Amino acid sequence: MVNQLPGLAAAILALCGMGFYVLCLWSARTFLRESRRPHPEFTPPVSILKPLRGVDPQMYESFASHCVQDYPNYEIIFGVNEAEDPAVEAVHQLMREFPSCRIKLVICPDVLGNNRKTSNLVQMLPHAQYDHIIVNDSDIYVPPDYLRRVMAPFNHPQVGMVTCPYHGIAAPTLGSKLESIGISTDFFAGVLAARQIENGIHFALGSTLAMSRTAFNAIGGLQPMVDYLADDFEAGNRISASACLQLSPVL
Repeated sequence: MVNQLPGLAAAILALCGMGFYVLCLWSARTFLRESRRPHPEFTPPVSILKPLRGVDPQMYESFASHCVQDYPNYEIIFGVNEAEDPAVEAVHQLMREFPSCRIKLVICPDVLGNNRKTSNLVQMLPHAQYDHIIVNDSDIYVPPDYLRRVMAPFNHPQVGMVTCPYHGIAAPTLGSKLESIGISTDFFAGVLAARQIENGIHFALGSTLAMSRTAFNAIGGLQPMVDYLADDFEAGNRISASACLQLSPVL
């Protein structure tokens, strides 16, 4: 008698995989439907914090996209660990090209923990003058309505953090193309499935971490996370776990 167990196991695994992708499609449909609901206009002043280290592809173009926002009042704060960092020249060029945009460069000399990015952010925060703060990566390119869409959910006082999905823009290398495909399919699908299963999102994506000062105070600021590698997950998870605070994803 032929052993049928391997075939049965393969069939079960195939069904599990199909079930997961059905869940992903359902989750994406739900997310898109909810994302299309209109948000009331809410445009509080906001400080954008961008910790830097070295130069990324298309970095300057990404910086420039933050300087042409259709938004009434915001500032951009860049932070580097040392004044000789190659990214400093790009920031100076940005200041020359966009003189009407409020841009600051902060040198963050102290190493407060194993996560150098969070260490820089802790030292950048005192320079932020507004009660809403956005942290995003150096290679994030954003549309002109980015700030309006990200800040709109804060019209509800119980929202403590807003995060955003993103898709990759591939460089002309095989590795970059594979990474871009993975971000837009497997990674994003998993995020939406987690949101559906857990009845909301309880972590954040490093592409955009938008927070209120109230949320910062509720989790004790960023100082407790200087030794965590996944600082975006930690910040979102801690805010989501805080009483009377919600984490809201926007498209």
